[in-house]
Amino acid sequence: MKPELLSAAVKAEAARLGFAITGISAPLKSGRSDFFDWWVDQGFGAGMFFLKRQKARRRDLNSILAGAKSVVVCAIRFPGPGPEGPPPPPTEPTGKVARYVQAEDYHHEILPKLEALGRFIDQLAGTSESKAYVDTGAINERAYAAQGGVGWVGKNAMLIHPEEGSWLWLGEVVTRAELDPDRPMADHCGKCRRCLDACPTGAILEDLRAIDSRKCLSYWNIEHRGPIPKEFHKPMGEWLLGCDICQEVCPWNSHSLKKGRAGVGAPAPGRVTLRYIEELQDESFKAEFRNSAMSRPKLSGLKRNAEIVRGNLADGASDFKQNE
Repeated sequence: MKPELLSAAVKAEAARLGFAITGISAPLKSGRSDFFDWWVDQGFGAGMFFLKRQKARRRDLNSILAGAKSVVVCAIRFPGPGPEGPPPPPTEPTGKVARYVQAEDYHHEILPKLEALGRFIDQLAGTSESKAYVDTGAINERAYAAQGGVGWVGKNAMLIHPEEGSWLWLGEVVTRAELDPDRPMADHCGKCRRCLDACPTGAILEDLRAIDSRKCLSYWNIEHRGPIPKEFHKPMGEWLLGCDICQEVCPWNSHSLKKGRAGVGAPAPGRVTLRYIEELQDESFKAEFRNSAMSRPKLSGLKRNAEIVRGNLADGASDFKQNE
């Protein structure tokens, strides 16, 4: 089968599986791999030392799958608002959680779909061992997504699609099949600086389309183990887990979640009562958040974050208001 016909069939199957956007990329050009190496070497990955260990594998697609010729990048929407509308205002202090947390863990939801797509490709192309990844493998997924025309990398380092915005989960199928690559999408950030101006810690590396994790709230309240430096306490405001500020202010996201589109999982209220976290025991935590990204910082991390948020509320370092 010709690459263009095979590519069309792959995209149709991806849509049937529930993916909103699918793009195809050839192996990364060296420039983007070099940038990732430089970013890691500069220390912008903070304490995520696994990124340094992955440098060589990320540079060469053959280290993931020998003979790899194509990467199929699939994007799936965050779940939109439920039909009941937004939750009522909280009646006691709460913390905000990032939107990607407000559904079942996307890794568990998306990986089976990607594995099914990989089997489809292998069967159609006569190849073998296509490999699927969801944010866990040594693959520069946003770079592949941009090269494969799924969107462009915005100033906030998020992949942005003109219709879907940046509220997207990404996953990839690395395959030996020779597919017809898509062209990269034009950049549409223009002169906009909303994300740069809104970031409370200045974590966005201007003109680099990258993040300094050492300043990013999401790094500190999700990935970091141990105490969070004092300088980040007030900027955390009400953020119990993650931070969506640079996406919330992006004009390309102004409409993407208002349409109530279907996505993965079922949306939940974007707040959690601090008292619930403070009283949570380890056994209950494991049972409650077994299939949730809320488990990522571990219970000790959530309690640490809750203490900071409660302190911010008491000091007036957030916009929280009691239900009137």
